[in-house]
Amino acid sequence: MLLTLCCCLLLAGCGNTDEKLTTFYATYDGEKETEIEDMLDKQKDIEHANVILVDDQLLVAMQVKPWKKYKKRSIEKKVEDELKKDYPNLQLIVSADFKLHWESAKLIEKNETKNLSKKLEDLRKLAKEET
Repeated sequence: MLLTLCCCLLLAGCGNTDEKLTTFYATYDGEKETEIEDMLDKQKDIEHANVILVDDQLLVAMQVKPWKKYKKRSIEKKVEDELKKDYPNLQLIVSADFKLHWESAKLIEKNETKNLSKKLEDLRKLAKEET
């Protein structure tokens, strides 16, 4: 009886209810947003991604699954190429760097559109830095 109870509790605790994406859209284009979300949901190597879309700028800051970290650059390139193919008119920032993921999460939490383009430009500079 105790063994059965332990197994049930273990299985109940294994449920993953975390969302894979956190999104913030300053400009609303429902079709584009759902396409981007669907594309990122299909990526099996991504554990979590922050997506910010402002005017013609798109930021995708993602965390790669732990066993895929050695392929971080190739995963970034794959996502970036797919987004460039579908949205050639957007300025893209695609990164699997943890600091960029963390900074984008702070921007999403603030939920403000004021000076968001400038903040995205700062994140673009941060993405280009080698750490």
